[in-house]
Parts: sequence; C-alpha cells; structure tokens
Amino acid sequence: MPDVVVHIAHSIDGYIADRDGAIDWLKPYEGEDYGWDAFLAKIDAVVMGATTYRECRHLPDWPYRGKAAFVMTKGPRLDDDGLAVFDDRTAVEIAVDCERAGLRRIWVVGGGGPIRAFLDAGLVRRMHLFQIPVLLGAGTPLWVPGRRGWRGIPLRTTVHPNGVVESVIGLDLPVGARR
Repeated sequence: MPDVVVHIAHSIDGYIADRDGAIDWLKPYEGEDYGWDAFLAKIDAVVMGATTYRECRHLPDWPYRGKAAFVMTKGPRLDDDGLAVFDDRTAVEIAVDCERAGLRRIWVVGGGGPIRAFLDAGLVRRMHLFQIPVLLGAGTPLWVPGRRGWRGIPLRTTVHPNGVVESVIGLDLPVGARR
C-alpha cells in the first residue's frame, strides 16, 4: 500500500476553514519556511474533496502541477481541464489504483471528509499538523466524526518563531486495539 500522509494547518480550536469556508486567516503565517518544498517534492499524488478543489482553483496557479490529483466527490465533475480525476470510489480503491500506477506517496490534502475516509480505512500512517495560533470559533472542522479513533506516536514537535506549532505524528493502532 502507498505511504499516505495528512499535512494540514488548523486553528487552535480545530478548524481548517472559517465560517465562510475561507482560509484567508492563514495569510499572516505564510512567510515562514515550514519545509513545504521538500515535502511536496516527495509526493506522487494528492487527494482532496470538492470544496478543497474549488479553493485551489481560486489560486493563480494549480499548486499540484506534475502530481496525480484525485477529487473525492459523489457529485458531478467540477471541470474538464484534466488537472484532476473526479472520483466517487473509496479511499482503499483510490490507494490501490495509485499503488498499481506506481504512485507511492499520497497526500490527503483535505478537507475533513477525505481525511476521515483515509483514516477510517486505516491507510494514514503519518500526520503533519500545523496548529495556527488563531481561534476561529466556528468553521469547517478538521476532525469530522468517523468510525475509528487512532493512537498517535509523537515523532517531532517544532514551535516556529511566529507561534505555529508543527507536530509530526505517526499513527499506530486503532484506539482499544492490542498488539
């Protein structure tokens, strides 16, 4: 199975977008080097939900050029420009097809639904969480309800000078499972 990773920023209170679905609150924290280029260079494929895809399409350039891109959606195709495959399959089916295609490292970009689908399928092995020192009060939650809980293994924590707390966490066994 491919190496599946979650790499995402969230507010202190656990939101990945504000009440309006926007991520403008992240702009003051964009100047710091969080290792983005090195991370992205190792990624073969990205998976996201339709809302995240729409947000990415508002950017001046497609940020995942050269990467296979999958949009998990039950709805219609959002466009036909070939930047992404619109996919209504399960996380396991997408991961198996990526493996068959030689795509060894998958980044589940967001939102909460696709992240939860890959977590529930037991496919996520590592999370890079960037806690932004902002309280949003409401918005799009990172942690949507799911079927499983997971035991995390802290691998590294870095407090950046601007207050962003970066945590790299390995996922071990579902909560309650024994070796």
